[in-house]
Amino acid sequence: MKFEKFLKTLNKEFEAILSDKKPLESFQLNSDLSVVKGRNFYNAVKLLSNDFDKDCENALSEIANTAHKKYLAKQKGKVKNNKKLNTYQKFITQFVSSQAEVSEKAGIENTRFTKVLNQTADDFYAHEVFSIAKSQNMKLIDAFEQLYE
Repeated sequence: MKFEKFLKTLNKEFEAILSDKKPLESFQLNSDLSVVKGRNFYNAVKLLSNDFDKDCENALSEIANTAHKKYLAKQKGKVKNNKKLNTYQKFITQFVSSQAEVSEKAGIENTRFTKVLNQTADDFYAHEVFSIAKSQNMKLIDAFEQLYE
């Protein structure tokens, strides 16, 4: 689904509302929702939505699930480094998540995840922010606000 079509479901006057804030071209309106950057998604939806988490779920859950299935299919057959942990390491791992663990839980390729973190890639896609938030049991609005406010 195109981002524009989704936004129209939130508010038929979305173009007028958004154009008051930024040029419409900057919102990726003609892009498929699967490639809309997190910042653009957040900036548009926060202006138009009465329930950000619900609307975010409606827009992104299917895309995130599909991306996660593709990720899992790619990971099948890859050998995982199962290093033997000592008692102390096992104890501490329950409190700490590595970047690799976060990307794995969210179903984001580690290479892409690292590029975004190192700012060699522009931004997370909206569905990636959605997946990270869900995998960390975080409210969607909180995740987007922490990244883009």
